[in-house]
Amino acid sequence: MELLGQALGLGTIGLVAGLVGAVIAALATRSQTSTLTSYVQHFAAGLIIAAATLDLLPEALHLGAGWPLIIGFVLGTAFMLALRALLNRFGHSHAHGEEHDHGHGGVQTKGATGVNLRLAIALAVVVLIDGAIIGVALSAGGAAALLIAIALSIELLFVAASTAGSTRAGGGSVGTAIGVGAFVAVMMPIGAVLGALLFAGVSAPLLIAGLAFGAAALLFTAVAELLVEAYEIKESTGTIAMAAAGFLMFLILMMLM
Repeated sequence: MELLGQALGLGTIGLVAGLVGAVIAALATRSQTSTLTSYVQHFAAGLIIAAATLDLLPEALHLGAGWPLIIGFVLGTAFMLALRALLNRFGHSHAHGEEHDHGHGGVQTKGATGVNLRLAIALAVVVLIDGAIIGVALSAGGAAALLIAIALSIELLFVAASTAGSTRAGGGSVGTAIGVGAFVAVMMPIGAVLGALLFAGVSAPLLIAGLAFGAAALLFTAVAELLVEAYEIKESTGTIAMAAAGFLMFLILMMLM
């Protein structure tokens, strides 16, 4: 019970950070929303890519890698592709009030509320995985669990802001934007508790596969969802620099650990 309480507490740090990010993005004026959303989504993508390449994959390699890493990565990619296909089908079956924007990534479906359902659920899955990473660190007795939680909470602040900003840019209300951001943010404590429960005492191959699965999900969401959505809104030298800044921030946090 003590382990679960610690997991819940660390996950709640992320929940609070996500709510703060969602409120800030939702309260931005309509003229500011598109630009803010693009900058935030690039920054969040940089953070997520860094989390996958600087944290999850190196840890999996350190534990032994091999076939479990390859299998986990393939399963993670397949899961996200299946989730994307399912959400596309779900979106097209509810055509009332939808807008179809043809951009770099094909069709983006948004409802009358302005919610990009595919993006919101994909990010919720990513945050759930982030939370599970915190739970895994606690289960392994890692002293860096608090710092990992802080780093992932900073990531979540921008991810939730990205979700809320996307909703506002799509014409959603302030309340809807905050609600969608909160939906994404609450996955952090849920994932932390589940990670602590499921990964306590697991074998190294299963842990490696789980880390690789998480890395694939993070990379897929950053490239196929966040950056695609961001480029459809606004692209500039500044937004590209924000992606690099997000990566650098996570790198600095990892060095501090």
